[in-house]
Amino acid sequence: MKTFLDKGRNVYSNFIYVIRTKSFYKLFLSLVLFIILPYSIIAGRMIYFEYDNALDWNQRFQLIRIQLLAIDIENQIQDQLQKEFTNPKNKLESKKNSDEIRTFCKLDSSDSKQEVFFQMVRCHFSEEEQSYFLLSDGNGYRIYPSTFIEEALLDSPFSDPNEGLFLLNSKGDFGISGFIEDDFLVSEEWKEKTKSSLQTNSNLPTLKEVRKDDLGFFLVGVPLYGLPIHLFVVSPINLVLQPILSTLKTNLTTLSGILLFTFFISFFISLKEIESKQKLKLILKEFPHAAILYDSTGNVLLENPHIEPTIQLKDVFIYQDSFVLWLKKEVLVFLKEIKDQKMEQQQLRKEELEVFTNNGENLLLEITYQIWYLEQDHQSASGALILVQDVTKKRLEFEKEMDYARDLQKKYLPSRIQIFPKLDYEILYRPLIQVGGDYYDYIDLGNNRYIFALGDVIGHGVKAAMMMTVLKVLFHQIAKTEPDPSQILLKMNEGIATHFPDPYAFVPFLFLLFDINQNFVYYGNAGHPGMVHFSKNGPECYEKLNPMFGMLPKFSPKVLEFPITKGDRFYLFTDGLKDVENFKQEKLWENELMGFFHTMENNHMSFIKQELDSKIRSFSEGKDLLDDITWIGIDII
Repeated sequence: MKTFLDKGRNVYSNFIYVIRTKSFYKLFLSLVLFIILPYSIIAGRMIYFEYDNALDWNQRFQLIRIQLLAIDIENQIQDQLQKEFTNPKNKLESKKNSDEIRTFCKLDSSDSKQEVFFQMVRCHFSEEEQSYFLLSDGNGYRIYPSTFIEEALLDSPFSDPNEGLFLLNSKGDFGISGFIEDDFLVSEEWKEKTKSSLQTNSNLPTLKEVRKDDLGFFLVGVPLYGLPIHLFVVSPINLVLQPILSTLKTNLTTLSGILLFTFFISFFISLKEIESKQKLKLILKEFPHAAILYDSTGNVLLENPHIEPTIQLKDVFIYQDSFVLWLKKEVLVFLKEIKDQKMEQQQLRKEELEVFTNNGENLLLEITYQIWYLEQDHQSASGALILVQDVTKKRLEFEKEMDYARDLQKKYLPSRIQIFPKLDYEILYRPLIQVGGDYYDYIDLGNNRYIFALGDVIGHGVKAAMMMTVLKVLFHQIAKTEPDPSQILLKMNEGIATHFPDPYAFVPFLFLLFDINQNFVYYGNAGHPGMVHFSKNGPECYEKLNPMFGMLPKFSPKVLEFPITKGDRFYLFTDGLKDVENFKQEKLWENELMGFFHTMENNHMSFIKQELDSKIRSFSEGKDLLDDITWIGIDII
């Protein structure tokens, strides 16, 4: 029992602790402000307009409904009386004239000689007076009991059980009612209230509000079309308000449920934030690099200050200033940029920075800025998570690796321009890093045949450079032994599918083979988009004739042939040139690059190369390139 009580006290204390935190208050009040308050305002306005419209709508509805009631009541009277004429069942004898009728019944007309064709009357053929319908068939009169119409008024399909129906004669001094407590007669009080609604010259319904016994009612009346009778409906005004009260009750219940749900949601979110904060403290302490969590004002929330076991953030300096103070300023700038630009892609930033320690040792630090949201000191704050890693050793190893790869790649890419008859050409090569995966080459095949090739191995860096060397060896072996351009395509496809590992198995490739003796140039393309042919007919960009090498095991090769014509120019380039991008995310291809080639149509290839390099730099506006860039320009002279 004691253990159970201790657990209960522990749960209660934790509950009280959470709901007293500012985080809980802030979240709960925010949800109330943005969910419950708008819902209350909208529901209140809806109920108000519903009340206002309901009264107006009810008046319209009552006027239409009573017309339906009048038609139904009149049809029942007509049908019942017609049956009596056709097949009389009334045990009362027919009377010959109105004088004889008057001895038993009270008629409307004060003139004893006036003929009566239809009336509701009160008669005493026995000791008890009852209501009857008096009607004439032209030869005499017949008295018919009104019991059937009393039942119709009591249970009409067109009325509400809470309403009352009654019929009054044209003078309003006698009527049949659906009120059982009034012995199916219209009370004197209702007769008085209906006097202003009795009509003799119109068949349109009337509606007014009346009060009886301190209660409000709608009193709607309409004359029956073919009979000298008025039908009245008495409807409590509260009956109209009942749906509105039900709506109000539903909204109050919903509002209470939302409030309770909001309370528990705020409680559990606050509880999770507190737990997350404790876990994050443990994670930061075990993190292998320095990590700092800042709020939106640049204050430190949590931190692991150890860059290395023997070096802390406070021991590092930059530009003669404390690295900690410098980092705080950079964090504020980063957060301001995020707020101003509102760009999701800017929520993560990395940079490398050279710093020095107290003993003069230089370090290269990699700093990662990441936008972050966290509750701290029971306040919900947005800020930034900063990771600081010493990459000095990694940089040295990387530079050694890059030097080796660069030297290796230099050996496998052409190092000087060869002289080919009738051809003047230039090459621009800009790897994304020190080495790249773009492959370009030009080979003298002998017998006045020369081939220019361009390929794009997937990826960057050392691995891509190694695959590029394999591509070069394969292409040289095939191009120097196979004179048919179509077979070059097929054998290159087979070789890449056989010798390249899966991550590099697809290689876009193209070549131009110039046969000076035959005066033809052959264009082979394996899924590579980059060639523009300028001739006297204007520029032409040819389709990707064949699939990329390695994509299909076999295909039917397509090769284009052009006559070697003086003045024609061919521009070959990889995707990296097309994808040069500025800060507006505008691409160099197609308008800018084609426009540039047009303006350069009369310039020498060496000048075009220089201007193209400048064009790339100016268009990118200093933004990093997305891929390796290789361009080959060939002029037929």
